[in-house]
Amino acid sequence: MKPKISIIICTYNGENLIRRCLDSILNQDYRDFEILCLDGMSSDNTQKIIKEYSQKDKRVKLIINKNRLPEGKGYGKWLGYKNARGEIVGFIDQDNCIQTNKILASVEKIFSRHSDLIGILGGLKHEKSDEKIIRYVALFGTDSFFAYRSLDFLRHIKKPMEEKVGEKTYEIFPMSLDNMSLTGGNCFFYKKKDIESIGGFDQDVLVVKKLLKFGKRNIAVVKDATKHYAEESLFRLAKKKFFWGKSFSERKQEEKFDYLPKTTKENISFVKNILFNLLLLPNLFYSVKIYNKSGDLISFAFPLMAFLNTIAYGVNFAKMKFKF
Repeated sequence: MKPKISIIICTYNGENLIRRCLDSILNQDYRDFEILCLDGMSSDNTQKIIKEYSQKDKRVKLIINKNRLPEGKGYGKWLGYKNARGEIVGFIDQDNCIQTNKILASVEKIFSRHSDLIGILGGLKHEKSDEKIIRYVALFGTDSFFAYRSLDFLRHIKKPMEEKVGEKTYEIFPMSLDNMSLTGGNCFFYKKKDIESIGGFDQDVLVVKKLLKFGKRNIAVVKDATKHYAEESLFRLAKKKFFWGKSFSERKQEEKFDYLPKTTKENISFVKNILFNLLLLPNLFYSVKIYNKSGDLISFAFPLMAFLNTIAYGVNFAKMKFKF
């Protein structure tokens, strides 16, 4: 008997995004799943749209997240996990759209093949016919500052081991505690029993680290599985980072939620990354490498985007540190 899959979507004012996301999930060949929409008190028609879908398909459920924020214990993803009934739990952002109707079937088969998996990431699909912002995010992820640790970026500059499951190709990436890659939460699946073995779900980065400590070793990436509609333009994406500190200031101090380095190797990589981002030219090496692979001139936007992200984060850090 195939396992049930629970898919958690944290929504907030996503009336222009949520239909596309829900339709891409409901179109799956794999039928035994539920969709839990955790809405953070949207002021637009997001809840109305979700209720419309739930009336047509009982697998779609609306749960209100009164704390609004998606990440951290007590917030959206945690609340979704607490209500999930599936043996596999997936988290998908409202601005993601699944590109294949076989991803859930692929996830189930990949988990059955590999006992050492931390989880499975839905890899971003790059197509030159898309708008610039979608193509850029497909190659570098949504946060250019942390690209050096992000699997969304690293999978384009490294040569991982590849396997096939049916028509889909997936990659295997080894993980390391002393320099841990960031998976991103755009589309990621876990085995529920694995999360239960580490005390439950709190936040993606923390769960990955705990599972790594628990003995899991690899992450699988299903190629060309999703597209991420992050922002309307590269300018809007860069501008958004200048408001990065606001959401963090709303969190409780004891949550210890951050992506900052913790080990010696991570600190060395972090300092090197800051220098590369501020000097601009070193990042051209990565731009050329990804351009040679993708053939997309948008690759050369990376040095500038990484520079702007670094300035944005520096400004927010200074504001929090010196309270001005």
